[in-house]
Order: sequence, then C-alpha cells, then structure tokens
Amino acid sequence: MIFFSRLSDKIKHAAENDIIFPKESREQALNTCYLFLLFVLIFIKLEPYIMPQLDDMTHASMGISILQTGDWFTMHEGGMISWLKPPLYFWMEAVLFKVFGVSEYWARFPAAVTGFLTFLLSYKTASKLFSKRAGFLTLFVMSSSLYFLSYTQRVMLDMPVTFAVVLSIFSVVKAEKENNDKFYLLYGLGLAFGYYFKGIQGLYALGIIPLYFIFTGQSGKLFNAYFLISILCAVFLIGLWFVPQYTAHGREFLLSQSGVGPLLTGGLAGHENPFYSPLKNLFRMFYWTIPAFYGMLLGFNRLKNKNERNGFILLFLWFFVIISALSASSVFGVRYLIPAFAPAAIFAALALEKHIPPQKFPYFQHIVCLLAGVILFFAAIFPLPAPKGGSEYISLYRCVNSIVDSNSRLLLYKERIFIFNQGLTFYSLRPLDKQVNSIEELLSEIRKSDKTAFVISNAQDYKEIQEAVPAGKLHKSASSDEWILFQIRL
Repeated sequence: MIFFSRLSDKIKHAAENDIIFPKESREQALNTCYLFLLFVLIFIKLEPYIMPQLDDMTHASMGISILQTGDWFTMHEGGMISWLKPPLYFWMEAVLFKVFGVSEYWARFPAAVTGFLTFLLSYKTASKLFSKRAGFLTLFVMSSSLYFLSYTQRVMLDMPVTFAVVLSIFSVVKAEKENNDKFYLLYGLGLAFGYYFKGIQGLYALGIIPLYFIFTGQSGKLFNAYFLISILCAVFLIGLWFVPQYTAHGREFLLSQSGVGPLLTGGLAGHENPFYSPLKNLFRMFYWTIPAFYGMLLGFNRLKNKNERNGFILLFLWFFVIISALSASSVFGVRYLIPAFAPAAIFAALALEKHIPPQKFPYFQHIVCLLAGVILFFAAIFPLPAPKGGSEYISLYRCVNSIVDSNSRLLLYKERIFIFNQGLTFYSLRPLDKQVNSIEELLSEIRKSDKTAFVISNAQDYKEIQEAVPAGKLHKSASSDEWILFQIRL
C-alpha cells in the first residue's frame, strides 16, 4: 500500500508540474502517447493464434484463393465461386500474402489497421464534437472494452465496417466544424468502403447522415454539390464491381450476400431474431452500456444548447439507426453490434467527463496512460489467450502438408465441405478436389483417375467405409479423434 501511495503522489506531482512537457501541451502529448500504446498493443500479438474455424477461416481462405485461382474479380472459397461478401478485405489479404507470404499475421492485418483507424477517427470525432477530453475518454472506453478490442485481432469484417461508418461520420463532422464542404467527399469514400467490406450491411451511414441533415433542419445540405458528388462517387465505385458481377452471374449474384439478398429477405431467409436481441446483448458484451445510456440522458438534457445540439442529434442517430437495423433483421450475431460501440463509447465518455472534475483530469489521464503502458509490457512478454479458440482440425491440415503431395487428389467423404475446404485452402495451400456422399461415389472417383487419392472422413463415417471395403485395401495415413486421412488401394 505504501508503494501505491507513493506512486499516486508522484503521478499527482507530475500532473501538476512542468515535467518533460509543459502542462499546457501535455494533454495532447498524453493523447498521442495513448494512441501510440494502442497501436503497438493492436499489432503486437497478431501471429501466434491458430485461425478459428468458420468465419475467420472463411475470410482467410478467400484471400488466398485469389492467388490460387488468379481471379481478382470474382471471389472463391477454394475452387468454388463465393459471394459471401464483396472483395475489399480479401484483396487486401491477397496483396499482403503476395508480398509477405501466407500467415495468420497478414490475414489479421487488415482488421488491425482498420481497428486502429477506428480508434483514431472516433477520438477525432468526439474531440471535434465536444472536447479533447471527451476524445481521450472515448479512447479509454473503447480500449477497455475487451470484446471490441478483440475484433482488431480477428479475420472478421465487423471492425472494417465500423471503420467505414466512422469515416463517413467523421467526414461530415469535419466538414461542418471547419466549414469546408470538400470533406463531404470522404463520406462517399466511407460508403464505398462499407459496401466493399460487407455489402449492404456496411451502408449504415447512408441512413444516418441524411436523417441527421433532416433532424437538424439542414435538409438543403442533401443537395450540396460536394455531398451529391460524394454519393455519386460511391455509386460509381460500387458499380465498378457490382455491375460486372451481375452481368456475368445474374440473379444468383443479385440475391447473394454481396447483392441485395439481405435487403429482400430482411437478413437471412429462414432465420428469426427477437427485436430486443441487440439491446440485450449490448448490455452483455459492452460493460460501458449503463454509462452510455446515462450519457444519452445527459445528451437529451443538453439538446437545448445550440453549440452541442447537432452533435448530440448525430450521436443519437448514429447509435439508434444501427440498433434499429439490427433489431429489424431476421438474423443477429453479437459481433454485428461492433459498429454501434463507437457512438455508445462517446456517450459513455461524456458521462465520465461530467464526473471527473477538470482539475482531476490530468491525474486521471496520467494514470490511464501508465496502466496502458504496464498492460502493453505484460502483453509483449507473456502469452495471452486467443480471442477465440483455433480450429480443431489444424492437425489435419498440417498432416496434409506432410503426407499429400501436390499431384495427389484430396477427397472428402460426407462431412461439411465448407469447413475442410477453407482450412485446407489456407493452411495446406490447396482446396479439396471433391466431396463424395456415398461409398459407391467414393470408389468411382478413385477408379476414374490414375492419380493417388487421399480421403478425409470423420471417425463415424470411417466405420461405414470399414464395413464396405476389405481391410487389406484400407490404408490409414494419419488420424485423430476428430478426423481420419486414408487411402483405398483398389
């Protein structure tokens, strides 16, 4: 206790005196320091974790499939065409894989970059709307939300979409605060990014900003030349990929996740989502939710202040447009809330700002930066748990690398092709050649080619094969509790 008391006294002394930086400029210096610590923390541990199955592995495999197929325009999962999402994240992956080699680090790198930019732009947005202190507190709230922070380490599209939305919001704030309409052009760029990362689900700002102009009595800005040009630029950029895909693939593309499918089905056909799920899960996953709603109450009471009114209206629309869209959707995943964390964090920051006296803020800021430095130190030298558990089939992918040569065929007996195809594409640098669903089809596939065939199955399905194929013709190459790699020598 004596140590912490003395440390607290030293921090107070540093906060109240001109040490290294004058007090007047230290607030900005500490803001920059905290951003730097966040930058290092985000990028320092991207490599060591095995990729989780499904979404992370899917997105990583689509990036490497660009290099394997040579097709930069139509996305693939292994050898199969996929319109799961538009191509921007996968283009970024493919370029990084081409330059630096295939690894988990470079698969996660685009999420880390857009994650840091989300922190930076959220800080700048809060600073311009309210104060530098609100900006710093926004950084503090967002970085102390482990769920939000973990998505800078995932091969997922939710953080890139959040960046795209924040970029669009920031462009409008910048244009208004600096009275420079040219910044509206960034709004269109944010829209294009949003679509190219996640399709229609990335276009939240297309609803937020027009509503903002209407609710703040600035409807005329909807016809501002730079604003209209920005939207036209977004439509043009989106059309460069959308129109050729529709021309080549027609209705199949149009109704996909990259087309207008989510809009026509209200999310995903065959799914149901209680309207209250987003708010319920916000309380569960974002533990600053109560301060955020308190910040909303403060904002509602401050709407009478002319200088702050527009900023609060923008924040309310930013948060509730996203929540309303998620509530109306037939499908909901907790990670879909990530774009709503940014406005929620700003509201929570305003609640904190109200209860931290101005004379105490320098002390608080020094404490937060010191804690961030300590956390970064331990994160750098100690192993950390992965944001999500890695694929249980990683041993299979590594065995395929060692056992199956490039001239051999790789068949899957029954099981889920999307799982194995993605993992093999990324970790074994080859997709499955074919999936078969019966003993007869399997034997036919083996007979019709002179190439050596290796077969993957789970333990239960392997028992079927043992019953149908003489033991002398079955040759097990490798196995675990989850999978078996074998040959049938006819």
